[in-house]
Amino acid sequence: MDYLTPTPAQATNKVGRPRRGTQASRTAALINAATRVFLRDGYGLASIDKVASEAGVSTRTIYERFKNKADLLAAVISLLVERDMANVFATAEFDRLEPREALLAIAQSITGHARNPDSMALFRIVATESYRFPELAAKMRDGAKRRVEYAIAHYFRGQIGRGTLALRDPERAAGLFKQMICSELQECLLFGGADAMIHLDFTAHLNHVIDIFLFGAVPRTDRPTHTALTS
Repeated sequence: MDYLTPTPAQATNKVGRPRRGTQASRTAALINAATRVFLRDGYGLASIDKVASEAGVSTRTIYERFKNKADLLAAVISLLVERDMANVFATAEFDRLEPREALLAIAQSITGHARNPDSMALFRIVATESYRFPELAAKMRDGAKRRVEYAIAHYFRGQIGRGTLALRDPERAAGLFKQMICSELQECLLFGGADAMIHLDFTAHLNHVIDIFLFGAVPRTDRPTHTALTS
């Protein structure tokens, strides 16, 4: 594919204009420009034309990579999610951690992503605009949400094979675990805002979620004694 070459009318706009580099770096530069547009204008007022102007490329260049505006926003959010999840699953030793330690790392990645200012703003955009733009909601379900759940389910399948976890349906378990982590965060984002996120006790919340997920609520004689984790 050709470099992202600006049209003559855009030649003076150098903001985010990716002249050189790999295709991945050029696409990342384009997504960064789209991120700025979505955060500045919201989804309804954002447009492919505005993103092209911000990136210093032609609209044709964008349409070569993305079908429409919803596809572009999905790519913006997916990139943020993938960066966070890659940091968690990157090490070869991750699969051999104790399940509690591994689940805590996954949960901390999810909550850390949720507290990122750009992530908070993009979440509100999706939450408020999905009703008016159903294609956006579909992209979010099929994009970032499923990427996270797929990564968690992949970890679960590996642990099932090692005999450290017993789960009938790792995909459904991944979705439930993510919802247990995210439900309070999403409530804060929708109704409380950034200040509520600051005051949320993530340490206690994550410990409780992992306890419930690993051991349930039924007393068991083989249940290990929980040691409180520090924040």
